[in-house]
Amino acid sequence: MSFGISADRRQALAIAGAGALVPIVGVAAAPARAVIPDKWILRDIPFDASWLFQRGGGSGFEMPAFDDTAWRRVDLPHDWSVEDIPGGQPPAQIGPFDKRALGDTATGYTVGGEGWYRKHFRVEEYPQNARIEIAFDGIYLESQVYLNGHALGGSVSGYMPFNLDLSPYLNRQGDNVLAVRVTNEGRNTRWYAGSGIYRPVTLEVMPADCHLARWGIAASTRSFAAGKAHVDVVTSIEGTAPGLQLVTRLRDADGQIAAESRSPVTRKVSQSLELRGARLWSPDDPNLYQLETELRRGDTVLDQVVQPFGIRIVTFDPQRGMAINGTVTNLRGGCVHHDNGLLGACAFRDADERRVRLLKARGFNAIRSSHNTASRSLRETCDRLGMLLIEEAFDAWHEHKEPQDFSTRFAQHWEEVVRAMVLSARNSPSVIMWSIGNEIPFRATEEGVAWEWKLANAVKHLDSSRPVTAGLNGVLGQEMVAGADAARPGRAGKVDNASTIFIDVPGYNYRLADIEREHGSHPERVVYGSETFAREVFDYAGLMERAPYFLGEFLWTAMDYIGEAGLGATAFLKKGGFPFYLAKWPWVNAWCGDLDLIGCQKAASLARDVAWGRSPLAMTVQRPVPEGSVAWVANWGWPDELASWTWRGQEGVPLTVRLYTPGDKVQLLLDGKPVGEKMIAATDKMTAEIMVPYAPGRLEAIAWKQGKVVGRTSLETVGDAAALAVTLEAASHRKGREALAYLRIDVVDSAGRVLPEAEPPLSLAIEGAGELAAFGSANPHATGSLKSIEAAAFRGRALAIVRGTTGGAVQVSVSSSGLRPATARFELG
Repeated sequence: MSFGISADRRQALAIAGAGALVPIVGVAAAPARAVIPDKWILRDIPFDASWLFQRGGGSGFEMPAFDDTAWRRVDLPHDWSVEDIPGGQPPAQIGPFDKRALGDTATGYTVGGEGWYRKHFRVEEYPQNARIEIAFDGIYLESQVYLNGHALGGSVSGYMPFNLDLSPYLNRQGDNVLAVRVTNEGRNTRWYAGSGIYRPVTLEVMPADCHLARWGIAASTRSFAAGKAHVDVVTSIEGTAPGLQLVTRLRDADGQIAAESRSPVTRKVSQSLELRGARLWSPDDPNLYQLETELRRGDTVLDQVVQPFGIRIVTFDPQRGMAINGTVTNLRGGCVHHDNGLLGACAFRDADERRVRLLKARGFNAIRSSHNTASRSLRETCDRLGMLLIEEAFDAWHEHKEPQDFSTRFAQHWEEVVRAMVLSARNSPSVIMWSIGNEIPFRATEEGVAWEWKLANAVKHLDSSRPVTAGLNGVLGQEMVAGADAARPGRAGKVDNASTIFIDVPGYNYRLADIEREHGSHPERVVYGSETFAREVFDYAGLMERAPYFLGEFLWTAMDYIGEAGLGATAFLKKGGFPFYLAKWPWVNAWCGDLDLIGCQKAASLARDVAWGRSPLAMTVQRPVPEGSVAWVANWGWPDELASWTWRGQEGVPLTVRLYTPGDKVQLLLDGKPVGEKMIAATDKMTAEIMVPYAPGRLEAIAWKQGKVVGRTSLETVGDAAALAVTLEAASHRKGREALAYLRIDVVDSAGRVLPEAEPPLSLAIEGAGELAAFGSANPHATGSLKSIEAAAFRGRALAIVRGTTGGAVQVSVSSSGLRPATARFELG
């Protein structure tokens, strides 16, 4: 067999290159040749560059001879639902938002439809007898893939990674055309999902007759003691060939081999690796190894897969809760949808890394991927940065929540979704549980319980090392008893509820009042808050301290997202009128996050800093309520508070100042003079309110506990808007089109202080090796395009995201009439 790289003849397949597949095609250019770099990466070859895109359908788009020269060039990932609606007509259509969108508030008034992608490429530099697959990490929603006019297959799940074999229809010596039809139609989601090939695409090149199976490597830590760890690895091989050897090794962060095993190849190979001086993985110390798996003949490497791996053991029991490597760990978690704010659903590694770093900075140590499997980039970011992850498969089973949601496909396709979720992620140290569903309708019926059993067992068959969970709301259903042939270990013949009978670790959605009460009748249960209201943060913090069987909470939601528009809305309602507000157009984002759409802290996050022990004192001010009105807050919302003492026009009006502290007394001083004081009892849940007549100046809060000062904070009245400030958040270490730069834009006074209510129009100018990826603010209303160089600030802030092009220097300037402009210069890609 001629496929492979010999240790001393590696250059035989090497062509000078940059370490990745180069851009394949330009609109007017001939197809480029693939480049094989000087190291073995015939797996996981980037395939995101130089696609062509057409929004809308048509005939013959899949045929090689179709004239696509007028199509738009895009580099993946790509989401057309955050692009401006073609020919949009204000005021009913604003940027990507359409008041008449079929998805209504669920999709944040964005629209789906049909889109087509085409890519021209050549493969003659790859071995002629190679099997070549294309791997999609996710396409929303339904997809059909064609190669040179031949249908290859596709996916009906918008979040499932899948592979297709290109080999049967490849032109090995000439041009190839890949075409992908994507449809996102009907009411199929309860949140913003995006549209298109929104996650990365790669090529997988491997021997045709015998190769490592897709997701065929399962590694788990069996034990560790006295600095020595044992890791079991089971590898599945597809095909057969004589005289092959499987080499499995772990490399440490310095690239040194920490352990290695060699075995003759069979269809399934079990190996054990022993590491001395093993460095363990945990959220606080996320040590990673590289797990290398090689298929060899002699010194020739025929196939290789490299993936991150962390050595850790996670246990669950009602006496201690969850322990990682023996250390009890509370879950301070947040639910997140998959979108990346202004970027829509696009799964950029830099975007996922920013999101995880923002959440870790606020004390979060866990994410629940709601309500779908996470992208590979998010999962690997969690591995690298130490963020725990609950992977979730479904928002619906056999009964629908939306008319065209996955329930219409569930019975025929549930198994492939479960397999993809578990097999693709089972080696990730960040993944601690598998969720088989969220708030499933009719889950306690006979059919629902049957599905619960089937799904839980399917997961356990694929990975028995992690517990099965689900997000459960409302009542848990009738009491039941499982027989020995169906029950979870140790639960045969014991009473349980329909919704929990086959669930290892139940997740409770908004069931705070039930947790301690149910523990009396089910002391064996280990539970957590899989969705929680922000207003209950102090209740859950107390429960974590006193109830070891309660693992922690997952806030709904950690960060704002497009869709479920106005879920956390606040409003002023007429006093004595109907006490409810229905958020509709122009609301487009949920407004229920601790962090807003561009990553800034909201008032709820300041309070959580106190509840989680990250800050001894936080102070906010309730927005003044107009005369004759009352303030209304949605269940998922937080009062309309700002960390601001700038309330022009409210001079002399008593304002509600809220203080959050673990102390027992707080005092307020305005320009050094006492204006209020209050004692805080345990029943006050670390919260005090003091009314203070507004006057410009410096408002200082001091917190005491048992006579000692434990915290100070202050707010100052700011001046008029004088200038703009632009700050590069962090430099990207990625190259070319993978690199993103996030630039925070602030509207400031002459002293450099942010104006908390400023909303001036802003204009961007970008020069050099970057282009605009998105520009906007955290405003929960539809205000304009997310792809234009024109946007408006919201509460004094905006965010520009720049995507790398060729690599090099970038200059970003921002201006607004009457304000001093600002410029940032940096290297990108």
